[in-house]
Amino acid sequence: MLVLATIASLVAGTALLAAAAMKVAEPAASRVALGTYGIAGRLAVPAWAALVAAEAVLGAGLLAGSLPAADAAAALLALFAVAQIAVLALGRGGAPCGCLGGRGRVSPTSVARAALLGGAALAAAALGGGAGGWARGLVAAAGLLAAASVALLLQRAPDGALDVAGEGPDPGTALVGAGGPRVLLFTSSGCRLCARVRRGLARSGAGAEVVELDEERDAALWLHARVPGAPYAVVVDGAGVVRAKGTVNTAAQVRSLVAAVGIAQPASPSRRGFLQRAAATTAAVAAADAVSSLVRPGEAEAYHFCGHIYTTDSCPHPTGLPRIDAKGYPLRAADGHRVDDLGRAIDPEGYAIGDDGAYLLDADGRRLPRAPRTKVCTAVGARYGFPTQIDGAWYRCCKAHVRKLIDCCADHPRRINGDKALTGYCYRGRKVFCVMFHQTKVPC
Repeated sequence: MLVLATIASLVAGTALLAAAAMKVAEPAASRVALGTYGIAGRLAVPAWAALVAAEAVLGAGLLAGSLPAADAAAALLALFAVAQIAVLALGRGGAPCGCLGGRGRVSPTSVARAALLGGAALAAAALGGGAGGWARGLVAAAGLLAAASVALLLQRAPDGALDVAGEGPDPGTALVGAGGPRVLLFTSSGCRLCARVRRGLARSGAGAEVVELDEERDAALWLHARVPGAPYAVVVDGAGVVRAKGTVNTAAQVRSLVAAVGIAQPASPSRRGFLQRAAATTAAVAAADAVSSLVRPGEAEAYHFCGHIYTTDSCPHPTGLPRIDAKGYPLRAADGHRVDDLGRAIDPEGYAIGDDGAYLLDADGRRLPRAPRTKVCTAVGARYGFPTQIDGAWYRCCKAHVRKLIDCCADHPRRINGDKALTGYCYRGRKVFCVMFHQTKVPC
């Protein structure tokens, strides 16, 4: 029994210490993740510090064989599981969970992980001969609740699509050109749910022609349709008028939208099917032309953030789109290559190089001198004459990897585009001034 208790203590203690270390490594992202549970603004900093301290102390206590620490750790992990169940029940699955710094997401898997680690801590206390019967009973009940909730969540998805008022195009409005009944399926690259819906439709069809619209390639139509996120389905009739819409997680939910409006168009590689797809493409191009005449260039750059629509403008960047590395230095958006403040691609030592990797030379054949390379948020402050700091961040899945969208904050009443500055995303009273992004290597 003692050996099992030691193993359980090692598993739970190591996990808690790792979680604390990840929160310290990514403090801003971890504090922002607390907003998932309603802890935001000035409360986020002390809550983050208390959480890091609790995880570190209890993790060390478990590794030291402390029975009170095992009981307390089991209660804390059970609390984590219950809090995530509440988030899932509110329909906010996929939000940052704050479990592993800024990387974890609230999901049935994260609930199960917290419950299992709580069970390991509970086993360490029970097998080690500790008291604390009341705490153990509480933890056991919470663990059963977590397990039951996870089982229900994994059992089956709702039969119908989720249609929220104010999201998506209004029924009865013309969205695309004529061409036959269709399902417009709005998807995102790297989106696992989208891939699941796509596989389901490939196996059993949707009951109508399916036209897939990517959030980057077809960004204008996404904006025109007010799509809240992927995967999202809109059923249109032969005239391109919206008949049904909703967020979908399964192919069955897509078929439920088609069945609800009673239209059917067998998908086939016929000339008519080709014309239907061509009509949808033409409508998307027309929508892009219309949007380009209404949206300012800075706002249009939102679509380079994987379709995320925001009102704060991009931070000034040497090459245009505000891509940065993990430390905040500028990168070329297209390929992630480091650049200097002049926008030139550079080698690790800071010397300018061409697309072929060769050094750029002056008229005498010598390497061009190095130029400064400044953190983008710092350069923004220098340009506008007041101190800036990276505070807030949030995340999207883009090109199969997590993209971190980052706020450059300042004690300034206006955003870079002149609108009133946003509060609630930055700390110590600072406000969002402009935004940047970092393309991580973490798979979605």
